[in-house]
Amino acid sequence: MSRIYIKGGSVILNDRIVGGVSVAINGGRIAAISRKMAPKKGSFVIDAKGCLVSPGFIDCHIHGEPEKIFFNEARHGTTAFVIAESCASLNFIYKRAEGIKEFIRLNPFGPNVLGLRLEGPYISKAKAGAQNASYIRRSDAKELSYIIEKCAPILKIMTIAPELKDARPLIRLLRKHKIISSIGHSDATYESAIEGINAGITHATHIFNAMSGLDRREPGVVGAVLLDDMVAAEIILDLIHVHKALFGLLLKLKKKGNVIIVTDSLASEIPEGVKEADGAYRFEDGRLAGSSLTMIQALKNAVRNCNVPLLDALKLITQNPAKLLGVDDKKGSISVGKDADIVIFDREFDVKATVIHGKIAYEKKDFICAA
Repeated sequence: MSRIYIKGGSVILNDRIVGGVSVAINGGRIAAISRKMAPKKGSFVIDAKGCLVSPGFIDCHIHGEPEKIFFNEARHGTTAFVIAESCASLNFIYKRAEGIKEFIRLNPFGPNVLGLRLEGPYISKAKAGAQNASYIRRSDAKELSYIIEKCAPILKIMTIAPELKDARPLIRLLRKHKIISSIGHSDATYESAIEGINAGITHATHIFNAMSGLDRREPGVVGAVLLDDMVAAEIILDLIHVHKALFGLLLKLKKKGNVIIVTDSLASEIPEGVKEADGAYRFEDGRLAGSSLTMIQALKNAVRNCNVPLLDALKLITQNPAKLLGVDDKKGSISVGKDADIVIFDREFDVKATVIHGKIAYEKKDFICAA
């Protein structure tokens, strides 16, 4: 199915929604966007039936094996993602990295796995959260060099606590290798957080969660992230991990391009002793272990519960993550020449079809019709 023709919907472009426009896909890329266009012979036609035709959603923080993530999340609009690995033995991480590399190399959807991110092992035990604290390690630049070597070239983001002894050389090493240093699982003071940012931290892992918060005399990690324009902040918008008022505060204080919605979902890899309860994954004692959020639900939460305009909310799950990962030249928007990653959903945020790299990865029963 090399040619796909999408008609009958309202196409979401960078700054506007345009009706009466069709999108032609050929060979995995967007070939044309036009009002005056007929499907070429042999095209598979999708009638969007008045729905919204949107750029595919990019999740920068989700757990699980790539094949299972695609199976679970395509139906919710996710077309590309970065796989998160929690604290584990280094050998386990190396094995996971090799598995992801193999998937990228061999699977048709492989190019849409945008990399690996590590939560640790150089994080704070005091803010370990759902991480297994037994795998947290002391800062070791030589060891980190080996981790980078074993996980290259897919390691894209690494969460680090800047207050740890000798953490700054690690941050500088990550920057040297063009790996995003992300502050998180950190009990840093405001001053320590700023020192980490000055050393090269440019991202914050699930802001407001597993980090020192705002206090009248100690602004903590949260204060440093909110006030520094060098740092992009990701947020889990299930309205359980973070109150919607704090999401509003984040949007007011950060540049629009520096806010990214993620799921941090465990749906594709549920750890032992964890189950879904009250809208999230939890340990037996009720503590949060991770979310069960989907990207389409996060978008709905932003628009319906937090009063963010649809176009602005969409950028938080399309353009902004693409920019963070350096793939905005080919992903994050509907534009001629870019990858054909497209989601069709209605005004009730019900996903009807998902196209990944020019292939139909999900179709709701009775929605798609060929011509």
